[in-house]
Amino acid sequence: MKSSIYMIAVAMAASMSVTPAYGAPSANQICTKMIAEGRGGTFDQAACLCTYRIADAVLDSDVKALLFDAWYTGKDNMPALARLGNPQRVKKQLRTMQLSMKANCE
Repeated sequence: MKSSIYMIAVAMAASMSVTPAYGAPSANQICTKMIAEGRGGTFDQAACLCTYRIADAVLDSDVKALLFDAWYTGKDNMPALARLGNPQRVKKQLRTMQLSMKANCE
């Protein structure tokens, strides 16, 4: 279960696209839509919202924007993530997110 939450978060990060922050959906809207469309894996609303809060706290704004939009749209935008530069920065942030999720969301 613990690793499945991380794997879902990483899979969602790999299916990203970018939209403007203006008028962006709320955490509740993002989680509701993602789960309703069957893209939440084992996430329920509470786990999704907890993960959202963790991501909001630990990710840089560019990575966060891509992740949240991916959760909402389900679109693949892996090239956009790769274009962010410094892949170690993104990997480190996702690892920090994983550790924070284990400590706070399970």
